[in-house]
Amino acid sequence: MIQSIVFLLLGIVVLFLGSQLAIRGFENIAHRFRVSHLFIGLTVVAIGTSLPEIGVSVIGAIDILAGLDMSAVSGVVVGNKIGSFLNQLTIIMGIVGLTGMMAITKRELKREGTMLVLSIILFSLVALDLKITPMEGGIVTLAYLLYFIYLVKQESLCKSTSKVQEEKPKIHLVKDLLLILVGMCALLVAAEFVVEGSVQLAEILSIPTSVTGLLIVGLGTGLPELTLDITALRRGSAGIAVGDMIGSNICDILFSLGAGAMISGFTVEPILLLFDTPFMFFVAFLVIGLFLRNMRLERKEALVLVLVYVSYVLLKLAFFMGG
Repeated sequence: MIQSIVFLLLGIVVLFLGSQLAIRGFENIAHRFRVSHLFIGLTVVAIGTSLPEIGVSVIGAIDILAGLDMSAVSGVVVGNKIGSFLNQLTIIMGIVGLTGMMAITKRELKREGTMLVLSIILFSLVALDLKITPMEGGIVTLAYLLYFIYLVKQESLCKSTSKVQEEKPKIHLVKDLLLILVGMCALLVAAEFVVEGSVQLAEILSIPTSVTGLLIVGLGTGLPELTLDITALRRGSAGIAVGDMIGSNICDILFSLGAGAMISGFTVEPILLLFDTPFMFFVAFLVIGLFLRNMRLERKEALVLVLVYVSYVLLKLAFFMGG
């Protein structure tokens, strides 16, 4: 038990330090190239924090080609993407929102909210026959790349039409990239430490595996986003936090899933379409609606998201996990 506790505490400390380094680097890059924090969050940070999900998809696809059971591997891969999506927009956004207020402009909410819903629609369409073929994987990947290009063009347009010409800050690009690399690596490794320590403690305390998988492992894969976004919010970089939480979901459901599907294709469990996908739509519209009230997410609204997550977990445990 002592070893498990040490793993857990060490992971938490490294998560904090890694998030500090990564956010400092991201902020400096944004200032250097005069791009918005939201753009950085939607693109670089979102892809960076989605690396575990991308890895799960690609490795899973390679395992299928190597002869592992397609249904079993696909269940892990596709379930990971949906679980990550729901965790991000409920418990993670809720906890981050409880630490400070997140704001977004009406134009940004319309653009990112629309793409968030479109990503769920596209996933639903390609998964409707309970399988995602390599060609369909290519389609959803292409959809993400087009969205990424659109974001770049929109950011360039905003820069060119801006009347304020700021002097480019003197920032060491190599140093900042190194900060980001070290910080992100620390986040990913530390998250693994936390998950491993938590699972070991759960086994020692005889906690059911269904609870372990849904709560500990599910939340553990979101630890990089959680710690990084809380750090960003506390440093006054709310745009990075909001952009990461929305952008990483779009990345997960399109690029992360598509990258693996292009290699081998995946199957989709019926329950994911019947229960989890409708819940994804509900959560997406709920988040958009909460932000639409006054273009920010306050603590009472963040609490609503936490309660929605608790309700989702209870429903899964009661009807679908089966002890």
